[in-house]
Amino acid sequence: MERKKVVRKQYMVKKGFQLRFMTTIIIAMVLIALVTGLTIYYAVMQTLTTQFHGENLALVKHAITYRLFLRSFLLILAIAIISVFLSHRIAGPIYKFEQTIKECASGKKVNAIKLRKGDEFYELASAINNLIQTKKPTES
Repeated sequence: MERKKVVRKQYMVKKGFQLRFMTTIIIAMVLIALVTGLTIYYAVMQTLTTQFHGENLALVKHAITYRLFLRSFLLILAIAIISVFLSHRIAGPIYKFEQTIKECASGKKVNAIKLRKGDEFYELASAINNLIQTKKPTES
């Protein structure tokens, strides 16, 4: 029996949760990058001020600052994109659980929960599926 692949249809299924998750990750990464970047920046600048003077020093400072900010911006953008996918591995199953439990509570026929490869909460999905199976024989 061939297993049907479950495909992601939308990336922001639990917007509130996913935005908080992304914000937390981005803030943490920005703080880490700032502390690390500024520490390295000031250490390098102290060394450079003893080696370069005047216009040469200004050119070197500008080049380093430009590259540092450009790379930081690109990293923050990459982290934001990655955090959407990571949060979806959590939010997607939670969304499915909520929908399945609501349908079950309203008396509708409920199919077993199928999660995508890489999703979290397989044990919870299995427990909910077992609950659905035990509920089916008692329905008239």
